[in-house]
Amino acid sequence: MPRYVSGERAKMPEHQARAGHGRTMDQNVTLREWLDWLTRVRLLLITLILAAGVVWPKYVPGATAEHYFLPLIVFWITLGTIHIILLRWLPNAGWHGAVQVISDVAMVSTLVYATGLQDSYFISLYLLVIIVASILFSRGLAFAIAAVCIGILGGLTALAHAGRIPRTFISVYTPEALRFWFLNNTFGFFAIAYLASLLAQSLRRKGLELEKKREELLDLQDFTEDIIHSMRGGLITTDGRTHRAVEPHRRGHTGLPVRGHTRAPAVRV
Repeated sequence: MPRYVSGERAKMPEHQARAGHGRTMDQNVTLREWLDWLTRVRLLLITLILAAGVVWPKYVPGATAEHYFLPLIVFWITLGTIHIILLRWLPNAGWHGAVQVISDVAMVSTLVYATGLQDSYFISLYLLVIIVASILFSRGLAFAIAAVCIGILGGLTALAHAGRIPRTFISVYTPEALRFWFLNNTFGFFAIAYLASLLAQSLRRKGLELEKKREELLDLQDFTEDIIHSMRGGLITTDGRTHRAVEPHRRGHTGLPVRGHTRAPAVRV
């Protein structure tokens, strides 16, 4: 049985193109809303890190952290402010998410290195970056970001233990303990990437289903309106609150007072 198409949607290819364009616009608006929210949360998180470093210096151990912690946090705040300005200035650009995630990976890696690598209290910030990547990108890219994070963390730790870069940690791990620490972080990073991407995909799927239902309701509304407007004599109904007769026809709606309280669902004229 062919599907009814209303007069406003008589051209199916044009309607599909319009629907697809509208769906793309909705996705872009949703992405901009997420980015706007994430930029604000980023500044709040950086402020909390700064407060933790100032109030509780034990969270930033080592001489290197004392020299580079405050300039690093100030630079990160400046970078977050630039992200907000760019998001306001170029709201339709598609590279905001990638640039913000890459900059967050770089800043978190620098912060973790400056505060002692395996001794750092800020390794968990990698998990927040992975969650953000799972929200903004596909599951494959989320796993790629997780691999990049664990690769940078493991690479910096290996280079520091090999003496290729200055050591910023205080405690010395045995090779077995260091290997266990690395595998534990690897499992945590990929587990968070899987769970966060699974939740994000579920939310995207529900959003697409709601969009499909909205399109079906619009089709049904057009179908009903076309039936009413195609009737020659019109249609008379009464509402239950004001007891006025409503006659929808091609020129508009006419409200007439009705005596009594008798209601009829519909009268064909």
